[in-house]
Amino acid sequence: MAAPSKRRAIGSDVQKLDLNEDNSDPEDEQNMEDDSENSCDVMDQEVQVDFEARNPEVTDFHGIKRLLQQLFLKANINTSELADLIVSQNYIGSVIKQCDDSMEDSDEDEDNTDADTVFGVISLINLTDKKDIECVKQIKSMLLDKCSECSKEQRQELTTLLHNDSKQVGLLVSERFINIPAQISAPMYDSLRKEMDRAIKKKMKYSMDYILLITKVYKPMLRKAYSSGKKKNKKQPVEQTMFVNAEEECFMEAAVLSFDYSVAHECDTAVGGQWDEDADEMQSFRRVMVIPGDQFDPVITKIKENYSTPAA
Repeated sequence: MAAPSKRRAIGSDVQKLDLNEDNSDPEDEQNMEDDSENSCDVMDQEVQVDFEARNPEVTDFHGIKRLLQQLFLKANINTSELADLIVSQNYIGSVIKQCDDSMEDSDEDEDNTDADTVFGVISLINLTDKKDIECVKQIKSMLLDKCSECSKEQRQELTTLLHNDSKQVGLLVSERFINIPAQISAPMYDSLRKEMDRAIKKKMKYSMDYILLITKVYKPMLRKAYSSGKKKNKKQPVEQTMFVNAEEECFMEAAVLSFDYSVAHECDTAVGGQWDEDADEMQSFRRVMVIPGDQFDPVITKIKENYSTPAA
């Protein structure tokens, strides 16, 4: 059953990111006003926006679905059903919304963002417990299909993981608008962990043996000249990886299984960038990572160490 809605302030322009439910201080939301000095270039100006984290509600359905679609693109995943599932278990996870008072302050802006816009979502779905739901079946099938080019050992390991009912496997969903910085992730993960602990105390199935994450990455192929004997200017590809959600790189060290699959053919355009003078366009991939459940806390600690916003 859906839990009562709660709201947690997470700051002005994502500068104050405290998700403690009993630690909300609206006075701190003014700390960015002095930074808005005159600028000759409008593109360099920052817009002050107040965000808060809330339990997912029925009105968030379309916003959550839109964020899921940017992850799964054209894959055969019923994102409507998945969004409904996230809303139905709203005692686990949060959505990022614009604060009501921030909306009132910007009413005169013709481009004002709608109050129902979901800027981000985080949740955890027990794939083992929800195995009979169609969207969960589709996710498992997609993962096994995308792992078709993995080694035999990796594919067998993934198959066992997804079909072993004795192991609780959680799908971590963490999506947000691309212009929302990684600093917002630290309190979101901290809050998710606390909600999982509360659910476990109520005998709910959120004690995970493994946690699986599908993350968005870009991989440009850099071609740098190298010499071999008297041969010059020979090209050798060098791979780099950029995580769209920077904090998700923290999962890599703990991953016991990971593989990438390209989604370049599902995207409208490739992404260019100033990576290297010889760089090609960045190609879009998805990286699947599986970590042991007992490594989730250390990963969250690492995210908080690297991406928490310093106290004012």
